[in-house]
Amino acid sequence: MNFVTLLLCEIKYFTNFQNKMYQFLLFFQPLLFLAIIYFLREVRGDAESGQFVVATALLSMWTYVLYSSGSALTSLKWNETLTLLIAAPTSLFQVILTKTIANSFIALISMILSFIYGRFIFQFPIGIHNYALFFIAVLVLLISLSVVGLILAAVFTISENVYSYQNLMLTPVLLLCGVFIPVDQFPSLLQPIAYAIPMTWGIQSVYQALEMSEAVYFSMSVTLGVSFVFFVLAFLIIRKMEFVLRKSGKMGAI
Repeated sequence: MNFVTLLLCEIKYFTNFQNKMYQFLLFFQPLLFLAIIYFLREVRGDAESGQFVVATALLSMWTYVLYSSGSALTSLKWNETLTLLIAAPTSLFQVILTKTIANSFIALISMILSFIYGRFIFQFPIGIHNYALFFIAVLVLLISLSVVGLILAAVFTISENVYSYQNLMLTPVLLLCGVFIPVDQFPSLLQPIAYAIPMTWGIQSVYQALEMSEAVYFSMSVTLGVSFVFFVLAFLIIRKMEFVLRKSGKMGAI
């Protein structure tokens, strides 16, 4: 089974999509956050709501990727599918990569729904002036989300209590990546950490595309560069993990 076929199967038959939790994250969480923004706007009289709608979409996308991609490898171990995958001719990295890419594209549903909810239910002005540029920026963001998902899938295997770590890092990563506050307004100590995360540059490129800033092309280029570094790191980690599993023959190796 080649990469494209495997990816299409993951998108079409993504089992976690039937999970009630993921249905909430995809379809109902954006509605709740937009309702909060709506009432805040009513109280404060703030008419500039386009950026808040995008922030809501980014929040929902990150939440979905965190829980779905972060649990990709651990869930395989829990349902005892990992043993079969290790014995299969397809590499473990290819399987996890297709899962994280599929999760990122499924998370795009949250962004689309956020725009639909915001525009037609709450009457928020989205403020997208160049749809082509914004679409390219979103695709670059999806690449960074997929790469971050790869790292999370590998790192979260160190603990059986994976959901506790996911809950712990949900909001701090959102803040650190500049969803609500620009990274250049962070303390000097935090800025290098924030800029080392590919998702930070991806989020920045989406906001810059919304504002029609010329810096968006630089941000997208950096996003792809940092994402490539994380991709190589994830490849080495997962390949090493697969080698240990094949050599030891025990799932306890992870």
